[in-house]
Amino acid sequence: MQEMAQDFLFNLALAALTLLSSYALYYIRKAAVKISAETAKIANDDQRALVQAAVARLDDVATKTVKTIEQTTAKELRRAVKNGQATKEELAALAKQAYSEIVRTMEPDYLNALQNTLGDLDKYIKTTIEAKVLELKQSAVISEALELREV
Repeated sequence: MQEMAQDFLFNLALAALTLLSSYALYYIRKAAVKISAETAKIANDDQRALVQAAVARLDDVATKTVKTIEQTTAKELRRAVKNGQATKEELAALAKQAYSEIVRTMEPDYLNALQNTLGDLDKYIKTTIEAKVLELKQSAVISEALELREV
């Protein structure tokens, strides 16, 4: 009976997490569509192509940076925070590290094009990082749930 209750609670928590993640991803994608629409308004074809390439490059760099940090540092640091061996501030510092790496990796032309188009480039990069972390976590939760189901 207790196992059945735990299984039910696990499934309920997984469903809630999936629903919340889906809503978050929906709004993140909606923002990406808005940015694409804004770039479509740009009259100059060369400038539009540059902005679209910059958005795609930022997405790629953010994905790779977040995955690298997750593989090398974040997973172990999260465990250390959970066990009281590290602080949440150390975990939050990883976002700053990701931001710095992304800005360092991006070409100046792309950064300038995004700044001129979006206005608040820092906020957009930070939001992109959060979106990539969320995607990674959602993917991990789904994989873990599937593995538990197979066992």
